[in-house]
Amino acid sequence: MFDELVRRWWIVAARGAVSVLFGIAAFVAPESTLSWLIKLFGLFALADGAFTMGAGLSVGWLTLFLEGFVGAAVGVVTLFAPTSFVELWLVVNIAGYAVLTGGIELVGALGLKSKARGSMVQGDWLLGLNGAISLLFGIILFFNTAMSAATLVMMLGGFALISGALLLAFAFNVKGWRAVLGSPAVAL
Repeated sequence: MFDELVRRWWIVAARGAVSVLFGIAAFVAPESTLSWLIKLFGLFALADGAFTMGAGLSVGWLTLFLEGFVGAAVGVVTLFAPTSFVELWLVVNIAGYAVLTGGIELVGALGLKSKARGSMVQGDWLLGLNGAISLLFGIILFFNTAMSAATLVMMLGGFALISGALLLAFAFNVKGWRAVLGSPAVAL
């Protein structure tokens, strides 16, 4: 499992990069319409879910695959459901995505730590922190569903930047496990 995760560290990095780009886009154009926000979030959730499902499949990690499935499903619903439905439920949709993926990331971080050999998994806390922040963000959104689109964009942008930075840090930490594993893991 660890060797496969090391080989595909770049998938986690791509997921982090997508998050950072989404966060930057949200701050660059916060005055954009709700339609733009819906499409951008839908694309973000779909891309994030696809990368995460790919990582889960490549390393045989069920919780990672499930996290990706949830993200992709939220992305598809956001992109293809009637606009009136999505506008009505956008904050709840984002909150649900954040809570579900955050919980799954916490479970994944704990599972990673329990399967680690020695001190190999030193960056598991990055994944766990990302999960905890995602959970907290989702809970905050659940209790503030009537916020303005501008506020939502700023909050979502900030969350995406923090989450992306943590995922990038985790990815580069995973890349460093190659030396600890002692096997010829090749980055694909």
